Amino acid sequence: MAECIVCKGEYTPGKNCPRCGTDNSSWESWQQNPVERGGLQGLEAFMRPHLYLPLIITIYTFGCSLIGLGGTWAGVRPGFQLLAVILTVCGCMVAIFANYEARHSIREQMLLAPLRRGWMAALNAPRTRALMLPALTILLAFLLVAGMAASHLLRELLCWLAFDPGYCKEDPSGFREQVTEALPLILMVCSCGFLISFAYSSSLLLAMRYAKEMNRALPMPLFLDDNHLAQVVRSAAAQVLDRTNGRVFRVIGAEMTSTSPEQTQRREERRYAGHWNWSDMERTPDGGIRMKAYVEEDCRQVETTSGLPQTQRTVAIYTVTADPWGRIRQIQRREEQQ
Repeated sequence: MAECIVCKGEYTPGKNCPRCGTDNSSWESWQQNPVERGGLQGLEAFMRPHLYLPLIITIYTFGCSLIGLGGTWAGVRPGFQLLAVILTVCGCMVAIFANYEARHSIREQMLLAPLRRGWMAALNAPRTRALMLPALTILLAFLLVAGMAASHLLRELLCWLAFDPGYCKEDPSGFREQVTEALPLILMVCSCGFLISFAYSSSLLLAMRYAKEMNRALPMPLFLDDNHLAQVVRSAAAQVLDRTNGRVFRVIGAEMTSTSPEQTQRREERRYAGHWNWSDMERTPDGGIRMKAYVEEDCRQVETTSGLPQTQRTVAIYTVTADPWGRIRQIQRREEQQ
């Protein structure tokens, strides 16, 4: 089974999606794209539009790390310098591979960004992340300098852990001297952070470019069409509740009562007296949908030994919450007496 590009439902290739009715022929053709091959071939095709910029940054990272080992990081323990080189080069490669593998998810995040609400939604937008990582590196370097200047304990800890024995002075006379003393560590942190963030941002921009190409060639996701999304949610809710017919009969439950010496078994039966009425559609903060369904029910208390059944009509109100793809997350039920 394949996955529908519109609703993420399963479908048989060559046929329309049974969940949303989409013709996925364009999506099946798109999977012949060189980027979709996976592995090194797919990664090479992914980086080609920007002239392999993420790969160039990774190679440049290795060169900068060798320069750092040669002198600019002098004073930092050799073990920390070697660890920084390994983490920087590997971090760049992991960032590139991560964005390549997440290219479809990044497309969804770009399209969902205008629908989502809240400050966390703004921070999770791909364009925001591409700008935030270099800024976070600057913030980390600033906090490192401020911490060493303000906290004697932090300075002593870094001198003991990160710097060569005898490198730190006993008592630097001012802020400038403290910054100069910590400069090799600051340069190492900034170099690692900036180069990894640049590799991540460059590959993220490639993923965003690829997402725009997909938008031009493929059907748009379900959450961008309110009417289609509501239709899929109504159908899914009917399947979850097993009420594909508005007049389906069901037994709600059974209970034992002991109001008389002879125990009497009582059960409650409900029959839907009308069709489902859907209303009050709203989008949830995550880009999903919330809908309400109203239906009239005839409720009868059936005595198994004696007594006459009593019928009472109620209105059942179902609140259905679904994710952006129309998958049911929660169904809440309450009743109103008529």
